[in-house]
Amino acid sequence: MGFSDLETVMKRLLDDGKYTDMTISCQGHDFNVHRAIVCSQSHFFDAALKGGFQVSRFFLSSHRVSDSQGQEADSSQVKLPFDHVDVIALVVEYCYFQDYGREDDSLKLESDETAYTHLRVYIAADKFGIFPLCDLAATRIIAWIDSNWRSKSFLGVAQRIWNKCPSHENKLREAIIKKVSTNIQHFLAQGKGNIGLFGNPTFLLAILKGVATENHNLTEANSMLAQQNKVRKGIGLR
Repeated sequence: MGFSDLETVMKRLLDDGKYTDMTISCQGHDFNVHRAIVCSQSHFFDAALKGGFQVSRFFLSSHRVSDSQGQEADSSQVKLPFDHVDVIALVVEYCYFQDYGREDDSLKLESDETAYTHLRVYIAADKFGIFPLCDLAATRIIAWIDSNWRSKSFLGVAQRIWNKCPSHENKLREAIIKKVSTNIQHFLAQGKGNIGLFGNPTFLLAILKGVATENHNLTEANSMLAQQNKVRKGIGLR
C-alpha cells in the first residue's frame, strides 16, 4: 500500500466516523476520533483516557460515569472549552495525516494571521505533547519569519510570538532575535514602525545581545580574514 492509499484510508476513517471510540469536545463541536491514532501520538490525551481523571487547570475533563447497570465505566470524552475549534481541527488532522492545513489555501498565504495560526498550532501541540507537530509548526513559523521580516507589521507579530511561546522553548525566540539583530539597521530605519523594538524591555535586551553577538562574530571573521591575507602575502600569494 502506497502513501496515497494510506492517506485515503485515514481520510475515510476520519470523515465517516466509523469505529471511533473517543470524542474531543471544543466550543460546542465534537471531534469523533480513534484512540489508537490520537493517544498513541499525544501524552496528554493518553493520560486523560487512561486514568479517567479530571484536571481542570489543563482544560481537561475526562471522568468516570455510571452505565445503565450502575457500574462505573470510563468516559471517552475530553473537553477543551478554552481552545480554538479551528486549531483542534488542525491538530486532529495532523494525527491522521502527519500534516495540517492540507486543504486550507489561507495557510499558504504570507499574512499575519497565517503566522498566528501556526503559533496556535505550535502551542497546542506543545500542550498535548505532540512533539513532531511542534517541530512542523515551528518550521512553518520560521519560514514565515524568513519571508516576512521586511513587512511593516513584522515586529508586532514577532513580539506576539515571543510572548506566547512556552517558557521552556527558545527555538522560535532565537529565530526572531537572529533575524532582527542581523538586520537591525533595517528596523531602526523604520521610524515609528520600530516601536516594537522598544515596547518590551525583555525583547529589546535579547535583541541587543543578538546585535552584540553578531558584531563579535563579524569582528572575529574580519580578524581571521586579515590573518589569512597576512599569511598569503608572507608566502608570496595574492
